Amino acid sequence: MPNEILITGGHVVTVDDTLGDLPGGDVRVRDGVVAEVGTGLQPSGQDTEVVDARGRLVMPGMIDSHRHVWQGAIAGYTPQMTGYGYGPAVLTGISLRHTPDDIYAGTLWGALQALDAGITSIGDWAHALHSAEHADADLLGLQRSGIRGVFFYGGPGPAGDDPNPPHPQDARRLRDEHFPRNTANGRLRMGMALRGPCFTSAERNAEDFAFARELGLPISIHVGMAGTADAVMTLKRDGLLGPDINYTHGNQLTDTELDLIAASEGTLTITPSTDMLMQFGTYPATGRALERGIVSGFGVDTICSAGTDLFSEMRLALAAERSRANAGALERNELVHEVALHQRDMLRLATVGGAQVLGLADETGTLTPGKQADIAIVDMRSPHLDGFGDPVAMLGLGAGPADVEAVLVGGEFVKRDGALVGPYAAEARDLMHKAQERLRASGS
Repeated sequence: MPNEILITGGHVVTVDDTLGDLPGGDVRVRDGVVAEVGTGLQPSGQDTEVVDARGRLVMPGMIDSHRHVWQGAIAGYTPQMTGYGYGPAVLTGISLRHTPDDIYAGTLWGALQALDAGITSIGDWAHALHSAEHADADLLGLQRSGIRGVFFYGGPGPAGDDPNPPHPQDARRLRDEHFPRNTANGRLRMGMALRGPCFTSAERNAEDFAFARELGLPISIHVGMAGTADAVMTLKRDGLLGPDINYTHGNQLTDTELDLIAASEGTLTITPSTDMLMQFGTYPATGRALERGIVSGFGVDTICSAGTDLFSEMRLALAAERSRANAGALERNELVHEVALHQRDMLRLATVGGAQVLGLADETGTLTPGKQADIAIVDMRSPHLDGFGDPVAMLGLGAGPADVEAVLVGGEFVKRDGALVGPYAAEARDLMHKAQERLRASGS
């Protein structure tokens, strides 16, 4: 990796409130960190690598704060299923047929799917950890992909005759081995993916929360989906609310529950595609959360039933929120004169919002000097993106993974000239296909 990379001539969208946009702007990367953002920057020396970004949009790498990354090998497995069918098909079905090698292959490929789409940080909600070997394989897949993020240890779920097994104590072993004293391990940190009050008993839920907090790990739980009422109220009753909780989904949360999340400084991950396609609820909670100042981000959730990118999530979230916000006026047959949220609001959720959710805002989420050089370069010269208006609006209206020309994580290219280039990228596809063959054979 060169000591310095100079990205020149792009439309730089810093998502930094002070720096703003720089049409025809430059980004200097030195030693893996954003060193300078401006116009007319010059190479510091002969060893500077210059990247021509004319006709491109240069932006922070996006941040997916909730994805089951191990499912990389089973993309599109449940596209016609609701959450009701997804559970037995995936969580107590094909998940149980995954060997540690399958988990490694799926997680490596799943993380590369995210990087290919311009996502440089991820919250990996790992809930197919059927043994210590499965857990190590998931973490290794993340590490080798080159992605940044948080590994949320989730355990295997129901097993045998016990519908409420304790959260695996192996989480302590993994933390001590890979994240001593809760320090980062390279680009990764650790958290705890808990079942929450809707998916286990009150006693076991309290034990899970106590275990996570004893280990000093941030917590992520699923809430606010159809059939999972009163989760936040239950946490309040049991004295478990806190700023260390990320709530995922949230469609069906009541206003009172959202108020409680805001008051306790919890965060929310909105997953529009799965929330709506899998019938987890009506409208995503985007607008209601932002109205309350809840720190929020986006997640793909499961590629068994959704795509791999956050461009789609931004589009769907904005369309759904405008529909929700104006439903009353439309029912009264009134013309709507204004919209409350814009494409730039969605981009903030997909970048700095996700960074705040994962506790990474000091490292990434904006192109601010001093932060890690996690960067996505999007080719805006295609007919569907080369527009007349705001480039960020065009990005939000039409961009997809194929438009992402280059991606850097910590100043290292993981995608370049439209292709993945990391050290494990070449073998990842073969490993994924072999895992698919084993899974098909084991299910016959």
